[in-house]
Parts: sequence; C-alpha cells; structure tokens
Amino acid sequence: MSLRRVGATAFGAGLLVCAVLLVAVGPIAASTDAACSGPLPLTGYRLLGVQSWPPTLTYTDGCNAITLRPSVLWSGVVAAGGLLLAAVGQALAE
Repeated sequence: MSLRRVGATAFGAGLLVCAVLLVAVGPIAASTDAACSGPLPLTGYRLLGVQSWPPTLTYTDGCNAITLRPSVLWSGVVAAGGLLLAAVGQALAE
C-alpha cells in the first residue's frame, strides 16, 4: 500500500470521526458559566493551556474558560497527519 493511500485513508477517517463527534457530542468538554456583561471583544480570546495527556486545549473568551474534547482533538490530529502523509507520498511519487 502506497504512502499516498495510507495518508488519504487516515485523512478521510480522521475527518469523518471528527465530524461525527462534533455533531454527536459537541466540541466542548467543560466550560465555566460566569455572567459576562455586554458583548465580548475578539481580543479577549486567548489560549490558557495545552495538556499533552489526555490531549486537551483550554482557551478563554475573556469571561469563561472553555476546554475542548480530547476525542475531537485526536481525530483532527489524525486528519492533519494523514494529509501530511499523503503530501509526502505524492512528492515521493513524482
């Protein structure tokens, strides 16, 4: 099996699982529920932390802290890795 096919399969599977998880369970694992006064500016968004195991990403919107689901992150990483593998396989094939 060629590197392009492995990459394309991993990309498709990762993208499919990511889409199904986003629809079925949603992207947010946890969030604080503080009352925010008025509209929040886009400059209030910032990254609070990245944890390696289990892979979690926490960010803030200027008022609440939001944690993304590890399963959604993993499937996104698999899709990105598959895209990289397919690109390398395409470059090696030429």
